[in-house]
Formats: sequence, structure tokens, C-alpha cells
Amino acid sequence: MTKKFFTILSLFLFLLFVPGLFFGEELTILHTNDTHSHLYPFGPNDSYGGIDRMSALIKMLKNKNGNVLTLNSGDVFVGTFAFNKYLGYPELKIMEGLYDAMCLGNHEFDLGIDALTGILSGAIPGEKQGYVTLPILCANINLPEGHPLKSIVKPSMVLNVRGLNVGLLGVVETTEYDYSPDVLPLLTDPYKAAGIEAYKLKVEQGCNIVICLSHLGKMADVMGLSQVPGIDIIVGGHSHDALFKPIITEDGKIIVQAGEFGMYLGELKVKVENGTVTLESYKLHPINRMVRKDPTLLRTLLALKFGILTDRRFGPVYEKTVAIALRNLEERWEEGNPYRDTALGNLVTDAIREGVKSKRCYADIALEANGYIATRIYRGKVVGNDILRAVPYGYDPQSGLGFKIEVIQLTGAQILAGLEFSVSYVEYFDDLAMQASGLTFEYDSSPSQPAGSRVDPASVKVRGVPIHVDRLYWVALNEQLVLFLSSIGMVPIKEVKTGLFEYNLVRDYAQKLRLLAYRSEGRIIDTAVKKK
Repeated sequence: MTKKFFTILSLFLFLLFVPGLFFGEELTILHTNDTHSHLYPFGPNDSYGGIDRMSALIKMLKNKNGNVLTLNSGDVFVGTFAFNKYLGYPELKIMEGLYDAMCLGNHEFDLGIDALTGILSGAIPGEKQGYVTLPILCANINLPEGHPLKSIVKPSMVLNVRGLNVGLLGVVETTEYDYSPDVLPLLTDPYKAAGIEAYKLKVEQGCNIVICLSHLGKMADVMGLSQVPGIDIIVGGHSHDALFKPIITEDGKIIVQAGEFGMYLGELKVKVENGTVTLESYKLHPINRMVRKDPTLLRTLLALKFGILTDRRFGPVYEKTVAIALRNLEERWEEGNPYRDTALGNLVTDAIREGVKSKRCYADIALEANGYIATRIYRGKVVGNDILRAVPYGYDPQSGLGFKIEVIQLTGAQILAGLEFSVSYVEYFDDLAMQASGLTFEYDSSPSQPAGSRVDPASVKVRGVPIHVDRLYWVALNEQLVLFLSSIGMVPIKEVKTGLFEYNLVRDYAQKLRLLAYRSEGRIIDTAVKKK
């Protein structure tokens, strides 16, 4: 053989084994977010989700592709009886074998710093079971030296994927109005923290690509985080957006997000070449009945469900029929419809106003914030877990349930001020917008109506009668909303703690109705939409 032949052969082998040097390296990123303890399928005939289906698809795509990372952008906790029973620990242990890293979401902090530390160290719930070994990231939490969580949660990390140095960092949002008092002081500016870590990863540690796991929400990712130098890809969460096409910024940053409750698995393929990251392809894979289940999780999931069903606090929450929904009861209003009450909001608030009567409490009004109604109730058979999915927030260790309901006394002026606050920025986020029973009102969200002057006072009626600013009214609402109102200066004149759980009130009211035919009916109207 000639010397020329050996030269060509050597060059060919060099290019074969070091492809990234000249042709770039391809990286596949599988991602989820806001899975909220949805270990089991849900919806009509268990059509959607299920961690066993997710596991099977992740394993299949890992085998199919070469360089693969699997990431979760936070809010693994809170949402079903699986969390209320086990506090997220089993789900994290299952994720250890599937994911390369996750970032903390705001709901990981719902039970406080000490509880989160106990869960991640395996001490909660029950006897110590071993640390969670899944790498967990959060760059904008400033833990004091010596805090045990500091050794578990890291600001960033570097993974070597077949010669490609991948930098990962995580950030969580800091604007949640219901963070517990021990959490909020520890959280710092996510953009500044992301900038510091991105610089370390890209410049000091020489990473070929930097990925930020963001639990800030789509708007913050696009408007703020994408401006941080050094970040190539933002794998988002918090806003529950299913982005079927990635958002590409002017400078080439790629932003993706995969919806909620494990209904989708994102698959992002990029090429990394000479410091540049370019999009190759993107797909959201539906997690539904077409996806086979991972048989290796069968025994584990059956044992966990058995533990829930035999817990006297819960019972047959996956099997026993509570009611029949004649249509999907939506938790969000329809785009372009001026009616801002929702089918599910009307059901929940009616259930609260009716339910407090069992404690001989009278309520003129019942209120619930949009942000505390998590997801729709699907058409068809409704079970206890469907009710908890709709109102999952809060946690009482003794009962394993969520928020309790209080009845407070407010003046008409306080109610008007509260309604005004709730719609101040409703065009940007609707979590603070109210759903109501016994109360109707109109507001104008158009740009010409600045925050503070949107509610039409003449439209506000309590049980069909115009509200009087000096009159006292009894209002039923969850305990967290009472704390929030007090924090913004709306201190109740009187306060009655009913001890009733919101979940029980909604479940019992649905069971009493048997057939659920709720729809949006115009209790709350945005006249800005009406004018279009």
C-alpha cells in the first residue's frame, strides 16, 4: 500500500473519531417541567401522562440517539395524592435513573426549607431512606454556610457528554407571593445569579455549551433571561407552556418548554460547532396511551398506589366515583371571551360558599384565586384525585390535605380594593385574578385603564345587590389568601377559622350535585374584551 493511502486512511479515522472538531457535535436534550407529582396517568380512560410511559419513551430515545441529556425544569412537587402521601421522595428516586439534572421550582419550597432538606436527604417521610442522588441545581438561593441543603443543591455543574463539555445551571423565580417566611429571604436575583454561573461555565471552565434550567416562566425567559450573556439554551418551566416550536432570539438563543403534568416530553437536537449552537430539530412527544409503559416500574408504582389507597386519610381516591362531569370544566377563561369566570372557578367557589354552612358559618361571598386552581376536571368520571388535582395547594401534615377555609369580615371598601388589586396586571399574568360566588363585577383591562382604576364600582354586586363601601360582608376563602390580604394591608375585621379543607368541600359538593354541568356564565366580565 502506498504512503498516500495510509495518509488518507489516517485522516479518515481521525475525522471519524473526532467529528466535533470539524463537523460539529450533535447533542439531544430531552426535557420536562412542572410534572407536579403526576406519577399515574390521568384524564378520560387514563389517557394522559404517567411516569411509567415517560420512562419508557426516555429510555427509547436515549438508545436511539448518541449524545443525550435528560433534564427537568422544576415543580416536581405538589399536585396529586402521590405527593400528599409521599412528599415527592419516590418520584425523585425514580427520576435518578432517568434524568441527568433538575432545577428547583417554587413548589419544591412549599413545605419550607427544613422539609425540603429532609426530603432530599431521605429523612422525610418516614425513616431515613438515603439521599436523593439526582443532581439538583439552583444558582439563586443563598444558603448559609453549614446548612445541610448546601451540600445537596448546587448552583451549576459540568457534564462531559462524549467529549462535549456541557454546562448546566438552574434558577427559580422570586416573585411568588406565597413563599414561606424561611424561603424568600434566601432567594436572590435570578438574572444576576445566572450571569455569574454562565460566565464561570463558559469562560472559566471552557464549556462548549451552557444550558440554563429556568423556573421563571416563558415571559421572563424571553424578556429577561435570554439577555444574560453566555447562555445558549433555556429549558423553561413555571408557566406550563407547551411550546411546539422553540423560541429563537435575535442572538440565536433557543428557548423551549414542555407543558405540564408529564403530558409531553421535549426532544431538542442542536449542533455545537466552534462555539456556536444551532437548532437541528425539535419535537414535543405526547405522553399518552400510544406510549407503552416501562415494565420495570410496575411493582414500584403498584406499591405506592396501594399505600395511598390503604391510608385512612385518603381511601379509594383513584377508583371511587365522586361525580360525572358532563363537559370539561376549564380552569382558565377562553381567549377572546369577555367572561372571566371559569367553569371550574364557579364550581370551586360555589362549593366553598355552600360548604361553610356545615360549620354554621354564613358567607355572602366566596373567593378563590386563579393561581390556586391548578387544572381542569375532564369530562366523564370524576374521582377524588381529579378534585385534588384541581385544588392541590397547601399541606396539613395530620390530614394530608391542603388549604383550610376561613370566613372573614371585610368592608365593601376593602372588597373593592381587593378586586382592584387582583386585576391590576391581569393582561400579563392571571394568577391573582379572582373567581367568585355571590359576587359579580366588571373591569376594563385595556391599556387606557391603568392599574388602580380598572374595576367599575357600579358593576360590583353582592348577591345581586350593589355593594356598599361601608357595609360589612362575610367572605369565605382559603387561609393563604387571608394571609396575603393581611400582608397588603387588608386586615379582616373578624376572622373565623372553620377547620374545613377546600378539597373536602369541593369533593362533597360535587358528590351532592352528582352531574357537573358548570360553564362560564358572566359572573366576572372584562369589558376591554367585550369592546373588541
